[in-house]
Amino acid sequence: MRLFTPYFLITAALLFSLSGVLKGQSVIGMPKEEVKVFMKEKHRGFRLDNSVVKQRFNYLKYVNGLRTRTWIFYFTEKDICKTSKQVCEYGEFDKILAELNGSYEPVGESQWEYMLKKDTIRVTLTKQEWYFTVREARKK
Repeated sequence: MRLFTPYFLITAALLFSLSGVLKGQSVIGMPKEEVKVFMKEKHRGFRLDNSVVKQRFNYLKYVNGLRTRTWIFYFTEKDICKTSKQVCEYGEFDKILAELNGSYEPVGESQWEYMLKKDTIRVTLTKQEWYFTVREARKK
């Protein structure tokens, strides 16, 4: 009897790699150029979107191939990432909720936390009428 079928091994590897990326690498505190490299290497399904440029904000905007998820990174005046926000269609809801529950410690309804060096990072999921958001920032 085979305990580890190829299907099992592939599924386990995918789940392990997904949780490692979510838990192990936060962009909070990362310089803008490193965020670009991180997205290119770790999130190949997203592409930089320069279609709308708001000069008031210092940010990078990425969109996935299906255009169901937009990921925005906000930076300080010194180009250090301070927050991120994902705007997602509800077709992504179950997948993202499972990622959040599997990667972070729940601390309330639709809120999770994790430690990044000496900082506590708060992740908040907010439901809107046509979409939902996932925000990540240092806990105040």
